[in-house]
Amino acid sequence: LDGHDGHHVSAVAFSPDGVHVLTGSFDPPAILWDAGSGAIVRRTSGHKSAVNSVAFSPDGLHVLTGSSDLTAQSWDAGLGGIVRTFFGHSYGLSSVAYSTDGSQVLTGSADHTAILWDAGSAAIIRTFSGHTQRVSSVAFSPDGTRALTGSDDNTAKLWDVESGAAIRTFLGHSNDVNSVAFSPDGTRVLTGSDDRTAKLWDVESGAVIRTFGTYSPITSVAFS
Repeated sequence: LDGHDGHHVSAVAFSPDGVHVLTGSFDPPAILWDAGSGAIVRRTSGHKSAVNSVAFSPDGLHVLTGSSDLTAQSWDAGLGGIVRTFFGHSYGLSSVAYSTDGSQVLTGSADHTAILWDAGSAAIIRTFSGHTQRVSSVAFSPDGTRALTGSDDNTAKLWDVESGAAIRTFLGHSNDVNSVAFSPDGTRVLTGSDDRTAKLWDVESGAVIRTFGTYSPITSVAFS
């Protein structure tokens, strides 16, 4: 897929039906592609700086972009227009995610916080504060009751979505945590780090189940 004019592609996501691919890049437009043909469907044009993270809503009707311009934006996937702008971070956004029912949005930022938003109104529900460096990655648990954040402070944290309380901190990486993910059943967490390892954790105990070693920093993780 060639369309970002040689700029670094920072984020990719498939639509829930697998028909489209969304990419974000160091050049401001995010691009929606036809996954079958590789043709560009449309370009977004609302951000003023790099798009660092992208996501589809669970129903595929909206896309979400997070940018270094301090905002996240939701877009109509069919028409391409901006539906909502989420403004509340004081530094650029690193990561965005939809809850599994699409009613909430989670964003992580270089301001060391993650923010939970109402997806429909773009109102801030609560702020998760506790990391001491950039929040690089965010994720919702499958049941939507917990949030997971990864940070350049070498940790990941588990949060209660309803109260905003920190449940536990996952300690074990020796460098930035770049990516976090929940297992489909919500009982495991996966983290990827600049320390060249990925770690599989038990959600309830916080214990490391397995460490996967590589020869390079791990920038992204996912479960099958």
